[in-house]
Amino acid sequence: MAENLVGKPIKSAVIVSKVYKRQVSGAIYEIASLLKKLGVEAYLDQNTSVGFNIPDIPCLSRKAIKEKDLIIVVGGDGSVLGAARTLVDLQVPVLGVNRGHLGLLTDVSPADLEEALNKIVRGRYTKEERMILDMRVFRQDEDGAGELIGQSLATNETVIHSGMMAHMMVFKVTIDGTYMYTLRGDGIIVNTPTGSTAYSLSAGGPIVEPHLDVLSLVPMFPQSLNCSPIIIPGKSTVRIDFACKDDCVEWVNINCDGQVTVRADTKCSVLIRQHKTPLILIHPEGYDYYSILRQKLGWGQSLI
Repeated sequence: MAENLVGKPIKSAVIVSKVYKRQVSGAIYEIASLLKKLGVEAYLDQNTSVGFNIPDIPCLSRKAIKEKDLIIVVGGDGSVLGAARTLVDLQVPVLGVNRGHLGLLTDVSPADLEEALNKIVRGRYTKEERMILDMRVFRQDEDGAGELIGQSLATNETVIHSGMMAHMMVFKVTIDGTYMYTLRGDGIIVNTPTGSTAYSLSAGGPIVEPHLDVLSLVPMFPQSLNCSPIIIPGKSTVRIDFACKDDCVEWVNINCDGQVTVRADTKCSVLIRQHKTPLILIHPEGYDYYSILRQKLGWGQSLI
C-alpha cells in the first residue's frame, strides 16, 4: 500500500526512456531543465543517452544509478514495464511521466509536470511497492535434471499460449506442489495486481488493488464454462506443465508484459513466483488509485 508519509527530499534523478521518438526527447530536456532549476542533479541512463543522442546531459552506468534518489521514466506504461524489468534490483524509486496513451503507471501528466516535480523533490510524495514476477522455463532430461531454457521478470503478467490464433492446448496447473486443475484452452495468464488492469482485464480477470499480496490465474478462452479466474496467495509458486503425446510436441510461447517472449515446447515446464525485490513507485502528493481507475478506464461510469 502507498505510504502517505513525507519522504526524503530528492537530490539526484536519472531520466530513462524506452520510447525512441523525437517528441519524447523534448520532454527529456524539459524534465532535466526543471530538475536543475529545482537544485536536483539530472542524469540519463546510458541507453537513453545513446538512443536519443543527447550528449549534453551526463549519463550513468547501471551501477552508478543505484546511488541516486529517483528514476524518472518518460513514455507510456510500456516504458515503465521495460524499465522495471531491468532496473528493479537497484531498489531506486521510480516515477512515471506520461507521454503515452493510458498512463496507469505513468501518473504524472505533461500539464502537471512542473507542479508535481516541485512537490516531489521536496519530499511530498507517496511510495508504493508493486510485486514483480520471476518466470523461468525448464526442460527435464531423461535423468530428471532440469535445464533452464529461458527466464524473465514481469511487472504485469506472464501469458502462456501456443502462439497461434484459436489453438487449444492442455495446461496442467500446480500450486506449491499441489495439483490444482487441468485447463483446456487457448492459454493462461498469471498476473500481478498491477497487471489486473492490463491484459488480464480484457480476458475477464478481476481488478485487484495493487497493494494486495496475491496472484491471479486467468484462463484464455477455456473449453469448459466452469473454469473461472482464481486468486491465490502472492508467495505461491505456480508450475505449468503441458499434456501432449510423446510424438506430437508443440511449440509454446511464454510472454512477459507483452515485451519479452521465450519460445519453448510442450516438453518444458514453466515456473512463476514472486521476485525477491518489489518495484518501488513514487506517486505525486494526492495520488488516488480509485480516481485513476475512473479517469483512465471510465470505471463506474453510466453506460447511457
